[in-house]
Amino acid sequence: MAYFAHFSSHMSYGIVFWGSSSSMRNVFLIHKREIRIMLRLGPKTSYREGFKKLDILTVPCVYIYALMLFAVKNINTYQTNSSVHGMNSRK
Repeated sequence: MAYFAHFSSHMSYGIVFWGSSSSMRNVFLIHKREIRIMLRLGPKTSYREGFKKLDILTVPCVYIYALMLFAVKNINTYQTNSSVHGMNSRK
């Protein structure tokens, strides 16, 4: 519960805007450190099972999910291919 209250809320705030920046690597390293502390894992232990055990998405997955939600919520702002020209380009 503390994870979602403190770290996850800060990580996901505005991730659509800063998710492609170079600081994403630092956030991912901090995220892995949080998982290591929560599960009391060693520094050489794989974090993959920790994410699965806690049912937590990794930072890149949160970024992709946030982008998908943004696109779905703002679908009316995007142009479709058929609205640009009437020629069918698929065969």
